Amino acid sequence: MDNSASDPSAPTPSPGRPNAEHLVAVLTRHRADLAGATGVTIGSGEIVHALTTHMWAGVSVPATGCHAAVDPLRLRAAPGGVNCRRCLSRTDRADTAIPGQTLLDLSPSRP
Repeated sequence: MDNSASDPSAPTPSPGRPNAEHLVAVLTRHRADLAGATGVTIGSGEIVHALTTHMWAGVSVPATGCHAAVDPLRLRAAPGGVNCRRCLSRTDRADTAIPGQTLLDLSPSRP
């Protein structure tokens, strides 16, 4: 039932423009679905990214730590650990080596 016909002050729906309230509800539900995940894939991809959130139009939405995904609805919960090099490089853990990256010894050398 279209309530806009009975309420003249209601905005006129435009073809191709989703209702903002519906989009907020979908994004909020998707973020809740991913709440227990430690990593996500983009679609059916094999790379597991770190899961974080970003603010979009005042709504907290799921996102990858490396900003590889533009569409938060493509994110899928993934089992296992994060293996995205960009996500791993953005962590502040100095005690963790990044796979494929050479570990440098930065301790002062003795004469």
